[in-house]
Amino acid sequence: HKLKRDLLKLIGVGEFSDCAEFRDPCMSYVLPEVICKTCNYCRDLDLCRDPYIAQDNAAVPVWKCSQCGHEYSKTNIEHLLIGAVQRKSMAYVLQDVACSKCNTVKQDNLSKYCKCAGDYKGTISVQGFTDSVRTFRNIARHFQLPVLLEMVEWIQSMNPDIRI
Repeated sequence: HKLKRDLLKLIGVGEFSDCAEFRDPCMSYVLPEVICKTCNYCRDLDLCRDPYIAQDNAAVPVWKCSQCGHEYSKTNIEHLLIGAVQRKSMAYVLQDVACSKCNTVKQDNLSKYCKCAGDYKGTISVQGFTDSVRTFRNIARHFQLPVLLEMVEWIQSMNPDIRI
């Protein structure tokens, strides 16, 4: 802890500053309940940090089962990811609108302001959704998943607020 404080002091950053907070530079996505077709083992698969990713020098990385060592179907994982992207997109589009002051969810469709005179804002931020879309795009590019990449690019083209 003292080492971290001393190093931050050397570069002129306060110990409790937002800049001193660790942010993972490599966003990943954990795909829940992936089932191996060979041994029926079910586990959550961290797509970018999984220790059972097999990667030859020239080939595209593939995920392997931690129980039997068999490769997961790339098509099956792509379909699971497409479903995840669709759910995230649907959640963003159909999100609740809440007051920025009192955090109550908007009850009616006509009022422009909350009863406490606060503005309404979406419960899912544009930045949060953009980060999710960026993560899926990076996964699609790295693992060469063309259908997922096409879907992510389509979502990006249909939402002008998203800047990736």
